[in-house]
Amino acid sequence: MKLKTQRNNMVAVKRIFRLEHGLLRFMRALHLLTTIGEERAAHLEFYSSGLKFVVVSHHLCVILHIRPPLLLHYYQPPNSSKYLNIHLKEFCDLLRDKICTSSWMDFNLDHRQPPLATLTFGHDDCGEDFTGSIRVSNSKDEGDFGDITSTKFVSIDSKQFKRIVMEFINIDKVDVVLTNSQLTFSCEFNKEITLNVEDKECIIGGVNSEERVEYSIKFRPTKFFSDLTSMIERVWFYHNTTKTNIVISAPIAFEALFIITFMN
Repeated sequence: MKLKTQRNNMVAVKRIFRLEHGLLRFMRALHLLTTIGEERAAHLEFYSSGLKFVVVSHHLCVILHIRPPLLLHYYQPPNSSKYLNIHLKEFCDLLRDKICTSSWMDFNLDHRQPPLATLTFGHDDCGEDFTGSIRVSNSKDEGDFGDITSTKFVSIDSKQFKRIVMEFINIDKVDVVLTNSQLTFSCEFNKEITLNVEDKECIIGGVNSEERVEYSIKFRPTKFFSDLTSMIERVWFYHNTTKTNIVISAPIAFEALFIITFMN
């Protein structure tokens, strides 16, 4: 009976992925999600293309999408465990405590009810490892947040993005005007920044010569956007014509990116 119980436990607990070289970058990205709400549970969604951490506030949805090969030995859980709620602060606390003494981390999932996630940390130079648990619960599909359906976009580098974020960081409404030749950010306090395609300050696509796209955004929470500027090289703004939402795509690596939706 004891042998059967041990065997069932091994079947129930499954390694979902391993992180090695991207461990520090992963911790920084997860910590950035906590600036949206430290005690907020993130939605963890598993797909064949990788996994998504999703955090939603009243005006913002942020997705951290991570794909193989950053995720080693990636295994997509069955449908019963495809959508989970996970406690971000517990996750980040474990990472912070163990990252300096670890060369890899396994994310494991116990499929029994209630489900349980565990992190196993180890180092290639020694046989010792440490396992800690994180609270999770079953969830459901949160919808199509982060889907990019538009061909209208503008791309700017991190230097210009940081300049814009710092200039408008405390403004509740930032007006954005996009044409096929320039991008302008402004507000009611007589602040304005204009970037021109001709001067190679931005890249614009999908906008006709007589077209003018207008929308408004705000860079809140301030810590999220100010910290994001140090993690990226470029950002892409997409204006979805079928919705009022504006989507920012911000890669932090070849296999990891933030997708930020402003929900107007």
